[in-house]
Amino acid sequence: MTVQPLYNTDFTRVLSIFVVDTNILINFYKYTSKESTKSLLGILKKLKENDRLWIPHQVALEYFFNYEGNMHKQKEGYDLLENELKKLKEDAEKRLEAVKRNHPYIDIKKFHFIFNDIEQSNSKVQEQIIKEITNLPDPKAIQQDLLNLLDGIIGEPYPQEKINAIETEGKERYQYDVPPGFKDKKDKEKQDFRTYGDFRYQQLYGDLIVWNQIMDRAKREGNQTPIILITEDRKEDWWEKESGKIKGPHPQLIQEFINETQQKFYMYRTDNFVRYAFEYLGADISEAQIQEVTNEVENIRRYEEFNENKLKIQKATALNKVTDYLTEDEKNVFFQMVEQSNDLELDSFTANYKYGQAVKWAFRTALPKIEKKFQDLVILLSTLNAEKGHLGQHFYNSLSEDTDERVLKLLNEMPNIKSTINFYKAFPDGHL
Repeated sequence: MTVQPLYNTDFTRVLSIFVVDTNILINFYKYTSKESTKSLLGILKKLKENDRLWIPHQVALEYFFNYEGNMHKQKEGYDLLENELKKLKEDAEKRLEAVKRNHPYIDIKKFHFIFNDIEQSNSKVQEQIIKEITNLPDPKAIQQDLLNLLDGIIGEPYPQEKINAIETEGKERYQYDVPPGFKDKKDKEKQDFRTYGDFRYQQLYGDLIVWNQIMDRAKREGNQTPIILITEDRKEDWWEKESGKIKGPHPQLIQEFINETQQKFYMYRTDNFVRYAFEYLGADISEAQIQEVTNEVENIRRYEEFNENKLKIQKATALNKVTDYLTEDEKNVFFQMVEQSNDLELDSFTANYKYGQAVKWAFRTALPKIEKKFQDLVILLSTLNAEKGHLGQHFYNSLSEDTDERVLKLLNEMPNIKSTINFYKAFPDGHL
């Protein structure tokens, strides 16, 4: 069956240049299927061999800033499943405790068989998890494969003067929602700066830097050489949408590209790219492999969309708890920072940046105290039940280095540790 592109394409043109976005590279660490990794990597390698693959310097830079934090994403889900299932027995004990407390005439011991059932199930689950983890793609091998892929095809970096000019232009563009990148202007996480070598840039303008580098590459092409960008970005500052569904690249992007470069510009997401590579480039990939890649990408998209919304809610909810770990002087500093971000004379960019810095400061300042509180609870739990204390320490050791994530996970887990401590204080032998 021939697949009709959603919009015009130059896949078949020999001189078309393919560009992959940072999210395409990072997603290699999120695939759970070795076949999906092999299929997509094979297509990109073939394009490189034919001198049709190019990586903007900003894309490569963002990749190297972010890949380590994503190398073990595939395994994280199984670790979470294992930890959650280990809590089933503990939850059952607590529920039976509640029943005994409210209805002491019920002989709870007659229902203890459920604990053996849970332990047997957990043992089977552990075996299955080990099998699944063994079948995951090797992140170290992926890292090396991507290093080999990127070797020799990364563009030159901009000098600081050029970055400064793009950021100045970006402030005006974003006021009028000129793509790409304007959807990030309210993202407090994007207000921070990153430094690399002898230049720095504000993350808010990362997409705009990439866009300029792509256009500059197109300008260097003497003949008609369409640029085809492969990206998993889903925001309206890259795509035109109708009823929430993607129609094609944002019209302003297409027009600007033509005006600036006299070249054509196209965009695809991973699943369409793989299918069209099969249809028009003769990629060595089967329909089954195309479907597997499509399923993997859809799962990643759903997971990331859910996590983005969840993280925003968690941070807003956790902020009050975080301030509980600040001294009075630290609270005063935090509230002053927040008050400064609300200054009506500030433009929205500066206001968002200042508020984001205030929240980051609060999380960073509170983290050591939150960690100490958690460790104190784990030590206490260990004196009551060594196995439970070990699980608590394992949870702590498995946390990422990201400050926000550590704070949120520690605050979320502490009530569970406290509840377990109370249980073993009431029932030292671990039985109801």
